[in-house]
Amino acid sequence: MTGQATSTDYSDEQLAIQRVVREFGRKEVAPGAEERDRTRTFDYALYRQLGDLGLTGMIFPEEYGGTDTDTLTFCLAIQELSRVDMSLAITMWVGVIGARSIVTGGTEEQKATWLDSWILPTVRGEALSGGAITEPDAGSDTAALRTSAVRDGDEWVINGAKIFISNAGLDNCRFVMVLVRNPEGGFELIMVPEDAPGYTMGQPLRKMGLRSSDTRELFFDDCRVPAMNRLGASGEGRRSVVGSGFMLTRLYLASQALGVAQECFDLALGHAKGRSAFGRSISRFQHVQAMLVDMALEIELGRLVRDRACWLHDAGQPYAKEAAMTKLFCTEMGKRTADQAIQIFGGLGYMDETPVSRYYRDIRAATIAEGTSEIQKHIIARELGCFD
Repeated sequence: MTGQATSTDYSDEQLAIQRVVREFGRKEVAPGAEERDRTRTFDYALYRQLGDLGLTGMIFPEEYGGTDTDTLTFCLAIQELSRVDMSLAITMWVGVIGARSIVTGGTEEQKATWLDSWILPTVRGEALSGGAITEPDAGSDTAALRTSAVRDGDEWVINGAKIFISNAGLDNCRFVMVLVRNPEGGFELIMVPEDAPGYTMGQPLRKMGLRSSDTRELFFDDCRVPAMNRLGASGEGRRSVVGSGFMLTRLYLASQALGVAQECFDLALGHAKGRSAFGRSISRFQHVQAMLVDMALEIELGRLVRDRACWLHDAGQPYAKEAAMTKLFCTEMGKRTADQAIQIFGGLGYMDETPVSRYYRDIRAATIAEGTSEIQKHIIARELGCFD
């Protein structure tokens, strides 16, 4: 694909992938989404189907069994999956990042060591991982992290706690990437296996939304892992996470917001056309029309912003500002759209039996995760040169 990608010039392949994921979502994912949300359960068999479909291997090179898909196409897949189950979609993209990081940033020894146990099972949808960054006293301010790692011979000894961590409690989670502080004040990114001594986790946290995704607090009490489990250069862990890592995951989360927003719009439009009040369809009322128009316009603008950021990333061009703009606009837009869908549905929209109720609860986390909206504004201001 040449030029800057927009929602009007997707390639035939991208459109085909988007259509396949949409059909899979309607047929396999949507029917059980409400029950998974209500019971706070994760469907391992369903996740395995994502592997069969090729979704979990999209961002892996072909030599590892993946399809080496471009960023925009992967975002389109995330978007479509999020239209029916935001919890499953966030579990997936968080779950593949760890193994993908080993493939792109690991040593040959690390790739060989973890090929059969971590990398290939992740590609096939049989395993996943988690990323442990946030702490009870350090969220957006990652420089304030206090979980520590000290080198002791051929091992790292980790002490501290993490909170709001996705995936760690799932049976198929093989490891978590833990951002820690070293004795020199720098930061390391260390892979902690599920069975590492001294590594424990709390019970699942009760959440407003995203209930079928696993979220817990993690504890490290003299947790020992091999020295080779550090990923990347010494002291560069925070730079890789806050820099390139967050920039990319912000596009993923923004794509989730786009999916939720589109579904909320479609549901609201259908309801407005079928619901009668005062002798006519409520879609004929100007105030309802205004809400629907605002929703449609913002969704299209969000696509354009997201697509451009993806194009810049794949072209190897700077995109820190665009990634922050995408995350800020799309997640706030998704929140507004879900709220407007509830308003159009009225009392029915407040009931959990109606999908928009779940979308409203799920999307609320999007303006917080991967850097709050306020942090995105700070980044954009910095990139505009306001601090020069």
